[in-house]
Amino acid sequence: MKNERFIEVANQMKLWVETYGNSENEASLFISGAGANSSFWSERLCNRLVNDGFFVIKYDHRDFGYSSKINFEEHPYDVLQLARDALSIMDSLNVEKAHVVGHSMGGFIAQLLAIHYPKRIRSMISASSSTNSPKVPLPPDKTWEIFMECQPQNNYNKDIDEFLPVWEYLNGTATFDKELAVEYTRNIYARQEITGPLGESHVKAQANLTDRTEALKHVKIPTLVIHGEEDYLVDKYGGIQTAECIENAELVLIPQMGHIPFNQEILLRFENEIIRFINEHR
Repeated sequence: MKNERFIEVANQMKLWVETYGNSENEASLFISGAGANSSFWSERLCNRLVNDGFFVIKYDHRDFGYSSKINFEEHPYDVLQLARDALSIMDSLNVEKAHVVGHSMGGFIAQLLAIHYPKRIRSMISASSSTNSPKVPLPPDKTWEIFMECQPQNNYNKDIDEFLPVWEYLNGTATFDKELAVEYTRNIYARQEITGPLGESHVKAQANLTDRTEALKHVKIPTLVIHGEEDYLVDKYGGIQTAECIENAELVLIPQMGHIPFNQEILLRFENEIIRFINEHR
C-alpha cells in the first residue's frame, strides 16, 4: 500500500513524502540527489522491499518536486540541514531507526546522518557519492560543457531534446534507454516548473561541505558503497575512498554504469545490490 502526504518540518515548510508498506515494519529511507525527486527510486524497488517486509520511505527535498520552494538567497541552507529534514520525516512517521540509502548528494546526506546521528541508522548505502576529499578527481571539462548546453525554459516538449544528451552522458557507456530517460524527465516536469539548472540551490547548499574522510573513519554502521565505473560527475575514486574510510564497508563497482543508470539491466543490478544489502542487515 502506497501513501502520499506532505509533512511539515521547520518554519512551515512542507516536504512531499511517499511511503510503502506497513509502518510497523523495519524502515528503509531513500534520499535522492541534487535536482532529483523521489521518483529517482523506482516503484519496482519500493514494492520489492515491501514484499520483503520493509516499510519504505522516499521524499522530495526542500526546493524541489512537490516540496516547498525556498528563496535560497534570503533563506540559505546547507546539506546538514537537508540531513535534518530526513530526520524530521523519520520523527513524523515515528521511525526510530532506518536503513538509509542515498544517491549522489543523497549519499552526502546519508554519510552526515551516519556521522552525526548514528543511533538513527541501521545500515547505510552510499551510491555515486564521495567523501568530498580534495583527492577525488574533478569531473572532466566535458561534464560542465554538456550541462551548460542544457538551458530548460519550462517547456517539456522543447526541453526534452536538451535533457536527453545530458542523461545519455550521465548514463555511462551502457546502452542508453531513451524511454527510461524520457519518463524520468516527464516526472520532473510534472512536479514543478523548470526554468534553470536542475537543483541549482542544492548545489549552492553544498558550498560549505568539508572533507569527511576522518569523520567517516569513526562510522561503525554496516555500509555498502555503490559506484559506477563510468561516472563522469563523481569520479569512482570518490566511492572507493568512501569504502576505504569506513570499517568493514563493502564496495560494489558496476561496469559501464555512469552517475544515473538509464539502462534497465544496470538499473536492476543497482536495485538488486540495495535489496540484498538491506536484507542482510535487517
